[in-house]
Amino acid sequence: MNAIVGFSELLARNYNDKEKLEQFSEIINQRCNDLLDIINEILDIAKIESGQLTAHFEPCNLKLVFENLKDFFKTYQKKIDKQHIDFQTIIEEKLKETVILTDTTKLKQILINLINNAFKFTNEGEISAGCRFGNAHDLVFFVQDTGIGIPAEKHDFIFERFTQVDFEISRSYGGTGLGLPIVKGLVGLLGGRIWLESVPGKGSVFYFSLPYRIPEKTVPLTPETYSPDDLQNIKGTVLVVEDDFYNSEYLREVLSKTGLMLLFASYGKDALEAAKKNKIDLVLMDIRLPDIDGYKVTREIKTFNRDIKIIAQTAYAAPGDEVKALEAGCDDYISKPINKNLLVSKIKDLLQK
Repeated sequence: MNAIVGFSELLARNYNDKEKLEQFSEIINQRCNDLLDIINEILDIAKIESGQLTAHFEPCNLKLVFENLKDFFKTYQKKIDKQHIDFQTIIEEKLKETVILTDTTKLKQILINLINNAFKFTNEGEISAGCRFGNAHDLVFFVQDTGIGIPAEKHDFIFERFTQVDFEISRSYGGTGLGLPIVKGLVGLLGGRIWLESVPGKGSVFYFSLPYRIPEKTVPLTPETYSPDDLQNIKGTVLVVEDDFYNSEYLREVLSKTGLMLLFASYGKDALEAAKKNKIDLVLMDIRLPDIDGYKVTREIKTFNRDIKIIAQTAYAAPGDEVKALEAGCDDYISKPINKNLLVSKIKDLLQK
């Protein structure tokens, strides 16, 4: 807040200096995003502790979950300039052919948080994430790194709200101290527990267990899948609204060899202008944009062209987010990290309609 208030005041003093205006505006925008992250984390904690957050148990293909994570963090490593760190996913062989019953979205959120932490505190070496059988009744997931490590006396302490191992780490690496308490809450919500092993200077391993449950009815391990080739004969113009450069490049790569024409926008106002000036058939709408909320952009587009199909894309999706997207006028919804085959199937379905 200090940065937001301070640089907002400096904008008025430097309105004739374009370079400073751009610099200060960028700082304010980044700090606003940081503040939004903090607010969202506090809301997550509040929902967990008040019992308002519920789990939605569904068939979950573990092999697919880890494939999605591998794709997502391959892009993320470029964004944070840590391509030199070897990131691997490891699944026990039997689990590659297993569908379990759990909340897939929350499982992904737990793993993404833990892997994000591993990258934050690891500058050299390797990071691995995986899953194995614990016993006949549970599965054990793990995220291992070669980072700075955590002293033994701090192992319980780090799962408390608003805590860091020490002040210097907080200054050097940032963070609010809410990530691990959220992870612990989500693990508990799914019926598991979390613990860690760590040696300062050598690295850490975070473990969490989940009950081993399988669906009562047989679920196909590999449901009907699609690839970008399935869009070769489908024509149309797709507007990709995404402010993150690497996410945008990922979508460009996935859809570039299809029969679709692609347009890109990083801001809500640019998306609205593009939708008015061009014949757009479908929009991939990132909900969190720098200027205008993606839901608001969706509503405005639908006021002047209800025929445009819109797919909302959000990170860490909660069950209520899908309802919120549909109420805003979106025709479908997909959560990040984006499964490219699922994305292709949704685009194909909407454009054929």
